[in-house]
Amino acid sequence: MKQDMDSLPDLVLPQVSINGSHPDDLLAQQSAVITALAQLQRRMAAARPHGRDYQYRPAEYVQARDAWAAREALLMALQQDLVDHAKAISRAAGH
Repeated sequence: MKQDMDSLPDLVLPQVSINGSHPDDLLAQQSAVITALAQLQRRMAAARPHGRDYQYRPAEYVQARDAWAAREALLMALQQDLVDHAKAISRAAGH
């Protein structure tokens, strides 16, 4: 799934200045998105395929599990990318 993240364009830092959004607002926006992704990760973990639901189709369980895990990995990579972006905004703002 790293390839999927690599295919995304790099995030561009906003210009932190007195004429733009307040740095605290920018960080609050990033935090809200990161929190939503963490909540989604918890819900995805709860909905992860379970072998009991593929009792008579074990090969399909492996496919279902692997496909779900790939999506969870993509979500985790996206969250980490946004955490790194928020840290860069914080540094640029002198926090």
